Amino acid sequence: MQLIDLKGILNLTQSPLYNNLVTRSTGRAVRSRVEEELEKIDEAQLAVIDFGQVNCLDFSCADEIVAKLLLAHGTGRYFLLRGVSGAHMEAIEAVLDRHGLATVAEDRSGEVQLLGPINEIARKAFGMVMKNGSAREQDLLESLDYSPDSVKEALDELCTRRLIFLASASYQPLTSI
Repeated sequence: MQLIDLKGILNLTQSPLYNNLVTRSTGRAVRSRVEEELEKIDEAQLAVIDFGQVNCLDFSCADEIVAKLLLAHGTGRYFLLRGVSGAHMEAIEAVLDRHGLATVAEDRSGEVQLLGPINEIARKAFGMVMKNGSAREQDLLESLDYSPDSVKEALDELCTRRLIFLASASYQPLTSI
């Protein structure tokens, strides 16, 4: 796991007293620094983007940082947004919806959830994987009241979108990387 502290990056691009991500140019500068950090780590490694010390995140910065990172790197890298507040989630959800993207976020209380447009079956499968720490396809088929094809399609979508991963015939949450 590689922790990328947005507050630290913000300190390098703005004043150390500045805790807000509120302009597109600030978001672009922060994303550029995040991408430099991503170049230093293996794609199989989880990149945890820490929002914990960021007070305000506007829509333009959510678009510049979250959406553009996922668009550029989301098919080859695992991301977890950590320390996300309710206000952050509002901005992030809006840009994810607009781009048809999804990601995993951990709020400030430690609860992990999906953000972005994901169908009900995939959300339920994700919830079970998170709750149990892992799940085999058969476990999910027995617990979810959906057809085997629907469950398999949901699991494939979650894996393709890098929201969970498959290891030793068991679906794992990103927190296991």
